[in-house]
Amino acid sequence: MGRVGLALKEKGMTASGSENRQRKVKRTVRFTPLEDALLVTFAEQAGLTPASYLRKAALDMPAPRAGRRPSLDRKIAAQLLGRLGETATAFRAAAHFADAAAVETTMNDLAEYRLVLFEALGRAP
Repeated sequence: MGRVGLALKEKGMTASGSENRQRKVKRTVRFTPLEDALLVTFAEQAGLTPASYLRKAALDMPAPRAGRRPSLDRKIAAQLLGRLGETATAFRAAAHFADAAAVETTMNDLAEYRLVLFEALGRAP
């Protein structure tokens, strides 16, 4: 728990789920397009919404559990990785009907796509 979280706890103001739903104060912040893109990117990498990411960074408090979810892009990349595996398996099964050089080129391309997707997901192949 960060320094702000400890100060709130000392005052009997913990960040329980019911208190999170009772947020009444709204702050407005303006960003340049670059700053906004960075904020969204960092929030997605952390698996948080931009608001949760800002709250966590500014107040040094743990992110709410509900905010920790994979971004849509990560879900799509994971689904694409699964489809890529299915495609490679189907291609291998039908490879004996195709030109050997074309099969090798296609399998190399699929392997490169697979590596890119694993890297995007932050995982090792």
